[in-house]
Amino acid sequence: MKIITRIVVIFSLFLLFGCQEAPAAEVAEVTAVPTQAATDTATATATAAPTNTATAAPTETNTPTPEPSETPTETPTNTPVPPTATHTATPLPTEPPATATTPPPAPVSAPPPAPAPSGPNLLSNPGFEFEGASWEQHNVGRPPGSFYTAADNPQFVHSGQKAMLDIINGRSFTFQRIEANVSPGTTYRAGVWVKIWSSSGENRTISENPGEVGVQVCINVIGESDPYLDTSFCSGIVRPLDVWQFISVDGVAATERLSIILVSGYTGQNHPTHNEAIWDDATLGTAPSAATATPPPAAGPVRPNPSPFSPTALRDSMTSVRWTIEQAGGLLDRLYNGENQTCTEFQGYYDDAIRSATYSGVPDDWAGLYNEYIFAVENFISTNESINSLCDDGGGGIGSLNYGVARTGINDSLNRLIPAIEAANAKLGG
Repeated sequence: MKIITRIVVIFSLFLLFGCQEAPAAEVAEVTAVPTQAATDTATATATAAPTNTATAAPTETNTPTPEPSETPTETPTNTPVPPTATHTATPLPTEPPATATTPPPAPVSAPPPAPAPSGPNLLSNPGFEFEGASWEQHNVGRPPGSFYTAADNPQFVHSGQKAMLDIINGRSFTFQRIEANVSPGTTYRAGVWVKIWSSSGENRTISENPGEVGVQVCINVIGESDPYLDTSFCSGIVRPLDVWQFISVDGVAATERLSIILVSGYTGQNHPTHNEAIWDDATLGTAPSAATATPPPAAGPVRPNPSPFSPTALRDSMTSVRWTIEQAGGLLDRLYNGENQTCTEFQGYYDDAIRSATYSGVPDDWAGLYNEYIFAVENFISTNESINSLCDDGGGGIGSLNYGVARTGINDSLNRLIPAIEAANAKLGG
């Protein structure tokens, strides 16, 4: 009996507490719990507590859920920032059209040749119409073996149907010895037309990123084939890129033999893929009495016509121009400080900058870098014009004003060009 009484009391207390928790269930589940309590009080009471526990936790976890949704919202905003920065810097690229729409330079005409030798041309096969006949390569013992034809490459033939091709690789000497009709004590003139194609590209009408190569003609007054002998007299080294130039030199015959020597070779460390000297229409005869041994002036360099855009070619052009400007800057310092340097070397760097490649069809994402490259070239040319003019006039002391302008221009060009090269390397992945 006592046991039954205790059970009734406990059951009554259980019902009492269950009824007090029902409102909480109503708050959490609205009307779901009262419906179950009406159906089965014992079951509803057992369900109410888990319902509160299970429902409350999701309510808590659902509350922070909006925060993750805000985080992705901010992430997309940050993600496009690099592209936005890139395009923001590129609007400056609206300048390229100014370069692209510049009228192309006028065609370069060949410089006037020195007066022709008097009397007959003593050379056999002077225009290489019979290829290597009568000519020989120094220390090789055989005639030259490469030639261009007017039918295939008319731009590489000065006249007639053929011209000799000399692929530059180190130093090369091609000569012809004359052993008849030579009078000792008479001044003779050796001359030849020559053209250079030096390029990192495949377009044979223009030298892209030309290298440090040069040519000269020599006369040996005892009929030897080595241009470095004391009996050899040579013209200055020239680099007639993409234009025919006549070079000549005089010498007084010491015996009844004479030699004309055609010399080509590297003049520095910059060697692009293609380096060719093309020779044609050589002459050897009596020098006019009023003539001197001074070679004719070289053709003035001009800015080249634009080539189709190539990312790698542009990067290589930028690197080549950087080297040229750095070399010019070092030489400028030495000239200003009175060291024994030559204006000719400075003019070579100056001319290289003028001949540096230009490009058409530059895309927007490269336009900013291309503008930096063009600025570096044209700024160097304009600020160093006075030094180049001084060299044209025969040299002389460089004043502090001209030096300051030229040196500042070099620094400004490099400060713009070097970061552009680094950016180009990054875009190309190297």
